[in-house]
Amino acid sequence: MIRSAILVTSAALAVSVSAAVLHGQTPQKTTNSAVYTTAQAERGKAVFGEKCSACHDPARFTGAPFFEVFDGKALKEVWDIASGTMPEDNPGSLKPQEYGDIIAYFLHLNEFATGEAELPGNAGAMANIKVEKLKK
Repeated sequence: MIRSAILVTSAALAVSVSAAVLHGQTPQKTTNSAVYTTAQAERGKAVFGEKCSACHDPARFTGAPFFEVFDGKALKEVWDIASGTMPEDNPGSLKPQEYGDIIAYFLHLNEFATGEAELPGNAGAMANIKVEKLKK
């Protein structure tokens, strides 16, 4: 009886911890952690120019307008909006890495430092990075 109670309690705890890790993931990095490359931001600029600039001014993703919406949130929130609703005439039509490159371009617009590794074009990677105002 005690053994059964311990097994049930252990299983419940394991499920609770797993759910917290998957759904309440705390970002391990910030936008100040050099999470994209210069080449990636350049690709993102090109894709933005081709696919986004007809409707969006890059200034919308720079400084106060960007941070008022996203500061303190996971970069996944930017990802979800971009990949789920853009381009407006064909949402989700870009390749996942193209969305990642566009987000790298947004980071470049906000003068975040570049690193040696590219920002992966997937929701899981974006969930692991918190948007944080530039530390100078």
